[in-house]
Amino acid sequence: MVNILIVDDDAKKIQEIKRVLEPKLTDNVNLIVANCINSAKQELKKKNFDIMILDIYLPQTFGENPQQDGGMRLLKMIKDSKFYSYPRYVISISKYEQSTTNFRSSEGKIHTAIFYNEDTNEWENKLSSCVEAAISIVENTIVHRLYNYDVAVICALEEEAEMIKQSLSGVKKCQIEYDDDIYFSGFFETEDRKISVVLSFANQMGMVATTSLATKMINNFAPRYMVMTGIAGGTKPDKMNFGDVIVAKTSWDYRAGKDIRKDDNTQHLNSINALSIDTKLVSYCRDLGQNKDKLREIKDGFTMGEVPNTELQLLIGPVVSGASVITDPEIVKDVLENQHREVLAIEMEVYGMYYAASWAINPRPKFIALKAVSDFADSQKGDQYHKYASYTSAKVFEILAKQYFEYEE
Repeated sequence: MVNILIVDDDAKKIQEIKRVLEPKLTDNVNLIVANCINSAKQELKKKNFDIMILDIYLPQTFGENPQQDGGMRLLKMIKDSKFYSYPRYVISISKYEQSTTNFRSSEGKIHTAIFYNEDTNEWENKLSSCVEAAISIVENTIVHRLYNYDVAVICALEEEAEMIKQSLSGVKKCQIEYDDDIYFSGFFETEDRKISVVLSFANQMGMVATTSLATKMINNFAPRYMVMTGIAGGTKPDKMNFGDVIVAKTSWDYRAGKDIRKDDNTQHLNSINALSIDTKLVSYCRDLGQNKDKLREIKDGFTMGEVPNTELQLLIGPVVSGASVITDPEIVKDVLENQHREVLAIEMEVYGMYYAASWAINPRPKFIALKAVSDFADSQKGDQYHKYASYTSAKVFEILAKQYFEYEE
């Protein structure tokens, strides 16, 4: 759709302009008229206009005396304010030749000025050709949305995000217009490139907040990879240790489905809609998981608190998400017995991020979650290893980003 706005207070002139434009008014061209500065501002707030046909002598409010520089002031207002959409093409039409000259000297490098002389049809020909060319360009414009950042990282907690920020260079806060969430940008520097990273953490825990934030990050920053780091509750204390990093190969909402009443008990029938990461990412993680020296180096680099007396592992398998923190071992048992016996962790966010990335606008990012074990999803929860788990998760991400992820030049 091509949107055209005529801004003029002369009814006869408006009718003449409409007559010239009539052959071009197809179903794909929308024409709107504003008869003063205030009404034009209202229209420019409501939608994006491709073409504005502007009189220079304009009143502030319809019915008042026109102001000699009214059109020029309107242009300056919408240029300087984020509340108005500035048109792609502005065509000035004035019956005062000096106004046309003034506009041409001020805006002529970008926009077009036409002298409205009723004694000839020269203005009609100029207006017709200008509008026809502008419509053709607008209708044939193809927007290619490209990747803008190498990696976007999303965390559930600010303390998890801080671990990422500590490993980045050039960290700075970045604000997106019309978006109240807080974002940080930075980079990893390798021998042959800088890897751009944008980072944020949700304003609350859970899948809904994570899905919303991940969607906004993908739309705002177009990342090549979407990564979630942080902590989770492990499900297999006999096979994993505090700080071990779990790669969520697949994820689903373990509470999706329906609850039915059977005898005196309520039974949950789950609907598993599992989302999986790219197989190449699985291969990267398998390779890193076999590098015991690198994992030992990660563990030995932690100096901010207590470290468990176990070797650091990188585990790959299902991670399920739900709406609440799990402290009941019976829920863990039910998930393992009735959904998937290889589920490695239960937490609150991963599936939300996977869903947002899977259904994102193009180009979609590859996505992966790296959650480290901070407890075992039971009533014995504590924060003894929270910092260590946040650290191991962040460090595994850093190695993947620097040494494994592929970035097109």
